[in-house]
Amino acid sequence: MPKMSKLFDQNNMFFAIMGVLFDLIILNVLTLLCCIPIVTAGAAFTAMHSVLWRMVRHEETYVARQFFESFKRNFRQSLLPWLGLLLAAVVLAVDGMLAWSMASMRGPLVACVAFAGLVVIAIAQYFFPLLSRYEDPTPVHLRNAAKLALGFFPRTLCMLVILVGFAVLYMQFFVYMIPLLLLMGVTLPQYCCAWIYNWIFRRIDGEIDTGGRTIPQS
Repeated sequence: MPKMSKLFDQNNMFFAIMGVLFDLIILNVLTLLCCIPIVTAGAAFTAMHSVLWRMVRHEETYVARQFFESFKRNFRQSLLPWLGLLLAAVVLAVDGMLAWSMASMRGPLVACVAFAGLVVIAIAQYFFPLLSRYEDPTPVHLRNAAKLALGFFPRTLCMLVILVGFAVLYMQFFVYMIPLLLLMGVTLPQYCCAWIYNWIFRRIDGEIDTGGRTIPQS
């Protein structure tokens, strides 16, 4: 009997993992739906990070309610930065195609475009979590995102490796990956990244020291 009670205990590791996966699926569907009107994607990403942050901090999470609360609250502030990032992505895509067509200088030009793309992704990877959690003007968020991307470069690099790795996997096996893309294609890699940037923000907020030890709050 004790073993059976442990099996169906809500704190059981199996149930904990299944709970996280279920939340990621709901969050992924909400994020994709709210990205369909392209102009709302910035607010959707901000709302997604708001929920992911709560998940990795083991805070009480109500995915749909907290997602739409953040979406509504940050829609206006996220709009212009998102359109700017979207424009940068379009420009880089065009530059990438032009660079690829220039056979003589293809290697260096493609490398430059790829580097610029990674810089944009790195800044965006910090900007949306900052916007979801802190109340500051947009220029301050963008400046802080750039500082964090450079100041915590090893962790930034880890997040870029995760994102690029998932992107390559999706492109390489796209047909087979469609179910995963629809269920957790966005939230799974971002959930992995949330564990990385959560440490950074806990350091900034004075919750932990450089060794990762919790600092007692007075």
